[in-house]
Parts: sequence; C-alpha cells; structure tokens
Amino acid sequence: MLITRCNAKLMVAFTLSALLMAITLSCQNETKKRSDRVSLSEAFLLSDKHQARYDLVSDSLYEMGAISSVMRDFLHGYYVMYEGMNYDRADTIFQKIINLSDADKYDRMVQIAAIRERLLILRNRGYYETATILALDALKRFSIDEANDDDTVYDYYLDLYFNVGLGMTMHGEEENGEKYYEKCYELNTSKQNKTGDKSFALMRRMILLYQIIQSHNSDSHTGLVMMKRWIDRQEKTFAEYETLPEKDRNDVSFDQLKGHAYIDKARVLQGLGRDAEAVEAYQKYLATNWAKTTSGVVNSCYYLGAAKRWEEASRSLEKIDEVLMSFGTEMSLDVVRDIYLQKYKYNLMAGHRDTANVLANRICQNLDSALSRYVHGKSAELATIYETQQKDAEIAKQKNSLLQTRVVALLVAIVLLTVVFVVYSIWRRRAAKMKAAQDRIEGELQIARNIQMSMVPSVFPELEGLDMYASMSPAKEVGGDLYGYLLLGDKLYFALGDVSGKGVPASLFMAQATRLFMTLAKQGMMPAEICTSMNDALSGDDNENGMFVTFWLGLLDLQTGHLDFCNAGHNPPVIGGGANQGDFLKMQPNAPIGLFPGLEYVGEEIDSVKGRPLFIYTDGLNEAEDPEQRQFGDERLLDILRNTHFDTARQVIETLAAEVAAHRQGAEPNDDLTMLCLRVS
Repeated sequence: MLITRCNAKLMVAFTLSALLMAITLSCQNETKKRSDRVSLSEAFLLSDKHQARYDLVSDSLYEMGAISSVMRDFLHGYYVMYEGMNYDRADTIFQKIINLSDADKYDRMVQIAAIRERLLILRNRGYYETATILALDALKRFSIDEANDDDTVYDYYLDLYFNVGLGMTMHGEEENGEKYYEKCYELNTSKQNKTGDKSFALMRRMILLYQIIQSHNSDSHTGLVMMKRWIDRQEKTFAEYETLPEKDRNDVSFDQLKGHAYIDKARVLQGLGRDAEAVEAYQKYLATNWAKTTSGVVNSCYYLGAAKRWEEASRSLEKIDEVLMSFGTEMSLDVVRDIYLQKYKYNLMAGHRDTANVLANRICQNLDSALSRYVHGKSAELATIYETQQKDAEIAKQKNSLLQTRVVALLVAIVLLTVVFVVYSIWRRRAAKMKAAQDRIEGELQIARNIQMSMVPSVFPELEGLDMYASMSPAKEVGGDLYGYLLLGDKLYFALGDVSGKGVPASLFMAQATRLFMTLAKQGMMPAEICTSMNDALSGDDNENGMFVTFWLGLLDLQTGHLDFCNAGHNPPVIGGGANQGDFLKMQPNAPIGLFPGLEYVGEEIDSVKGRPLFIYTDGLNEAEDPEQRQFGDERLLDILRNTHFDTARQVIETLAAEVAAHRQGAEPNDDLTMLCLRVS
C-alpha cells in the first residue's frame, strides 16, 4: 500500500513537470519573435490553450522574462479568486498591485486589471461606495489610451465607468450615474464596431446592457424610465444577434440574457402602469429555458412582486439562500434590505405569517453583524487604502456625498427593521388569541361546508336508460355554485347555477336559490316559469348586495327524450351529436336571476336528446388558471369532450376534473367548479 501511494505521488509530480515543460516550450516558441512582453489577453489565452492553472503559467512566463513580477502576482491573484475562491487573499494581492507608485507603462495596464478585479470583490460583498471611490480614483490615474493595446484591459477600463455609474445610481444620483453609463456604452460600442468577431462583440454589449439595467432603481419612476430605455437598446441588440448564423451564436448565454431582459421589462412595464404589456413580457420570460432554473425562478420575484402576485412572489424566493450561497454573497445591509425585507413582505402579504415570523427573527439576528461589518471593517479598509493617496477636491466631494447618502440609507434600513421588529412583537402577543379565533372560525366554516354539501345530491337516479352524475368543488371552505335534480315519475328536473362572488355570502344566496328551485319544481312548473318566479323572489329591495345567479334549468321526458330548458345567463352546455361530436348548445339570451325584477324568462326545447350526452358546467372549468394565469379555455374543453369516449357520465366528469387539476399545476383554484353530465337512451 505504501509503495502504491509513493508511486502515485511520483506520477503526479512527473505529470505536472511535463505539463510545465510543455507550457514553457510553447511560450518560448510563441514569444521568440516578440521583443515585448506577453499581454494580459495573451497570458489568458495561453492558460486556456494548455488547460493549465493561471499561477503555473505565470511562474513559467516570469522565469522566461515574458512577463513582469507584477503581472505574475496578478495572475496568482486571479487564480486564487476564481479557482481557489479565496477572496480575502486575492483582495490583498490586488491591493498590493494597485498601490504601486513606480509602475511602467506595461505594469500600469496590469494595475487597471487589478482594480477591476478588486471592484468585483467589493461589489460582490455589497460595498458599493468603496468600489465607487476606487473607480473614480482610477479614472483620474489612468487614461483610455493606456488600455488600447490590450482588448482585455480595455474592457477592464470600461468597467471603471460602469462602477462609478453603479455607485451613483445606487445612492440616488441617477442622472450623474447615467452619464458614466453612457460613456461606458459609447466606448464599448465604438471599440466593438472595429472588432472582426461580431458574435463576441454583440455578446459583450448585451452583457454590459444587462449590468446597466440591473443597477437601476425600479422603485422610482425615473429609474423605471431609464431602465426602459436601456431595455429597448438590449432588444435591438437581441434582434441583431439573432441574424447571425446559428454556428456563431452562444444560445445558452443568449437565452439567459433574454430571460433577464424580459423579466426586467415585465417589472418595468408593471411599474409604469402598462399591465397588459407587462404580462406579455412575462410570458416571453417564461418561454426561456433560464426561467426554469433556480436563479431564473428567484428572479421572477421582481415582476411578481410589482404585480402584487404575493403568493407566487413568496414561492419564487424559497431558494434564495441557495442562490446567495452559490455566489458567495455575504450578509450585508444591502442584502438584508433588498432581499430579506422583500421576502418578508411577500410572505406577509401572502398570508404566510409563520414564515414571516421566522424571517423577522432572521433579519433581526443578521442586522447587528451587517452593521458591524460595514462600520468597522469597511471604515478601516477605506482609511488603509486611500490614506496615502492624494485626493483632489472633486474626488473628496464625491466621497463625502456618497458616504452621506449611505448614512441616510442606513437610517432608512434601521427604521424599516424597527418596524419589522415592532410588528413581529405585537403579532407574537396576539398570536394566542388569533389562533383561538382562527380555530373557531375554521370550525364554523367546516360546519357550513358540511351543511352546504348536504344540500346538493351525492346519490343519483339508477334508472334504465338514464346515466347521470354531478360534482361540486368550492374554491374556499364554502362556495356559491349549486346543482340539483328532482324526479317526478318520468319527468326529470335538473339544474346547475353559479352565484356571483365566493365564500359565505355566495353560499347563503346559493341556499336560497336551491330551496326555490326544489319548491317550484315540485309544483310541475315549466323551466321558464321557474326561472321567472325565482327572479321575482331573489331580486328587488331585499337583494341589497345586488347578488345574482346564472342558472341553467332543464326538464327531461325520460320516455321520449324531449327536453324543455331555460338558460338564465349561464355558460352554454355542450351537447353531443353524431359519434359523440359535441358542440356548444345555441340558446336564447336571458339575464341572470336576481338582477332585474319583473322579467319574463324565455324557454326553449329540443325534440329529443336521446343518445346525445349533455354536459353542463360553471365557469370555474373553462376559466381555471395555471400559475401564469392562463385559462383552461373553451377550445380545450371541446377538444377533450370530442376526443373522450363516453363510457359513463361519471367518467366524463372525472376526466375533466383531472385535466383541470393538471392545468392548474398546483395553483390555488380561482373559482368554484361544478359539473353535471347526463345521457338518456
């Protein structure tokens, strides 16, 4: 065993030596014809080409004299940051490079790269004001001409403008921030127009536009208008990118960028009051593959929260901790304010008080550490980094303005968190009383549900030649749908209705309508006469709330198949034809029952419905919604009925119930659902 382990170590050492030798020879061959040093772009390409670690390549290039010690240190820091995920160590390396005062032209480009990487670390940790000051100082120290010789460094230089724009935007100076964004975009477009690789150039432009869009404040009208302008530019770039040959496109990255753009467009349009356009943009977002990923689901909260779709918004943030952990995001004041306070709000508005309670606890626990990290850690860091550097009046003014804005933001965050804590404390004190009251209400509603369900038949006639079945599923504890039947010799009365509204008021109105139908049917009245009498009883001064019921009532002769019926503003039933090819029944219009006193309802008849299934339903079927609020629809209803072989009336109803449940995809029902089906032979 010991020999085996030693042999394994020797093999690893031999392989590593061979790799370094190959890289060294390759670098020698590639730099023999060059009198100058290897650029940052070329160093990255060499690492990618040989699939080697950046620190190994940098050591090899340094030994050859192809790069400076400063470039070697930068590549070491780059490896530590992206491969080793050690941000603290990488930050120390980059700070050392940035603080060099005697760098030559070559190493000054490396300093630009080090500044850019340090900006990423600061932004990732939520220290935007520190990043802004660092970027402002860099723009004073370096010029665009110094970065022109290296495409990678040029992009890094553009990131300085972006970081200044980001810092100003996040601290309320959106108009000033916009000037830096415009400069960044202008330089980006100008450089990329000269680039031969159009696919790569457009992809870089789309990424820049994505970053600018994400940075704006969607809580202000000004921020929404600015976001919309950048989103319009992004969509034009999308159209240009889609004209490229498929082989030249990166469809995975393109899909993700489209997903980001459409969800941002949806929340912007929602914020601007353009709801229909917002829904359209959200549908485009859902069509992307990225929308189905964990990060994509989390990002959907931006639109769902703006649209006040609280239940969906709260579900979208269920895996936010997983996303934050994958990016290595630390708990900062920005994270508390922008993420966890939003998650608390969505759950509170959705009625998830237990979850909101847990979040309030977590926010309070993390507030102290976030404040401590900001006040002590970053104040000391600012002093260390900038104490020895000369600042002119403009930089000092920018720094003072940003820090003042940050203090205001801190005070706002503390006030918000204090409100959360107070609400949480009050809620805890009242929790016991609320729980007892809730249990009592739920108990009473359950009793009401049992009473209501007892008012609709659960047993159906078992007569030769008659197949009949019905079901009712209230959206809440009690509902406003109804159905019933009465068998008088060879005559079968059957009815189905839908009361306006939901809940307890609708259930009480439903009970009155059901009682009236049964009472009037027992008198042998025709369907139109029953509807007229019901309308007289339910409309007028006694109906103070203006409630009504859409109603479909039939009287079937079981011997002849003759059907008399009256439709009072209800959905048209589906009646079967030859080979069970059904269609909606064409009927005379009548107003719903309860709206207008004194109406005379018009009845109709069909000579015979023998062998023709009749399916009656409430709009809880065709208007059932999935999580994206897409309806089940009339066409889908017809398609299912036409392609379902009729075995029994119960089988038809159970098939449609399963189809509706599948369409909802777990979403809460938006309306009561009642169905009745019968066939006489």
